[in-house]
Amino acid sequence: MGPYRIRHKTSYLLLVPLCIMAFAGQLHADSERWGLLKTEFFGEKQILESDTVITLEAPKRAHDASTVPIVIKAVDGVQNIKQVHLIVDKNPLPLAGIFKFSEQASNWEWLETRIRINEYTNVRAVAELADGSLHMSTRFVKAAGGCSAPAMSDMDAAMARAGKMKISLDRHGEGSNAEATIKISHPNNSGMQFDQISRNYIPAFFVQNITAQLNDKPLIDVETNFSMSENPVLRFNFSPPGPTQSAAQMAVYAVDSKGNRYENSLDLAQ
Repeated sequence: MGPYRIRHKTSYLLLVPLCIMAFAGQLHADSERWGLLKTEFFGEKQILESDTVITLEAPKRAHDASTVPIVIKAVDGVQNIKQVHLIVDKNPLPLAGIFKFSEQASNWEWLETRIRINEYTNVRAVAELADGSLHMSTRFVKAAGGCSAPAMSDMDAAMARAGKMKISLDRHGEGSNAEATIKISHPNNSGMQFDQISRNYIPAFFVQNITAQLNDKPLIDVETNFSMSENPVLRFNFSPPGPTQSAAQMAVYAVDSKGNRYENSLDLAQ
């Protein structure tokens, strides 16, 4: 064996433990980060990690880090999930959303939205049941740059459309859950996007709260920030109390970081 091969083999043998140490160090850092986030959002409460109460669906590798599809599902037979925290560990604002379900939507089965992901990270859905217990489903997503990615549309046009909404409620007959869709036009600027023309960062400007009502009664309330994608979309299903035909109106209200208030309603009697 020549000296070059010996040196090459020795370098390889030295590199392996270094890689293992780096990986172990990253795992420790990730665990430490989650420990801090857990304490910040839930205090000393115990969180049970399993997919027996709630499941989180997310791509292993996102095609577009600025619009990563997320699906949160209640496991069959599980009801009375009061709220869900959606957490992206390594985002600048890790708490992407708190989804609070009213009594009208307490038997929801799934919820869909789209989020930004800034770097490779764990994404977590933490469900709180009516008894106060916490249950978590976690997925690791390979995506990067979502919070600083340029806007998908012209900024002037996006600002002009800010707050415009589309609402739909699909009903599939008695005994079937209704499917609600809420789409809000809003740039949801993160403050990390760079304007190539002005050579300045675009100021943060994003939706902070979305509230939906059915027949003037609460349905769902969402606290969010720029971790939700541009033009926020929220879809979920639920079983309306009583005949679905009795639902006369669905109203949606939103507030952004500048205090602007938006609203729209859908007449379901038509």
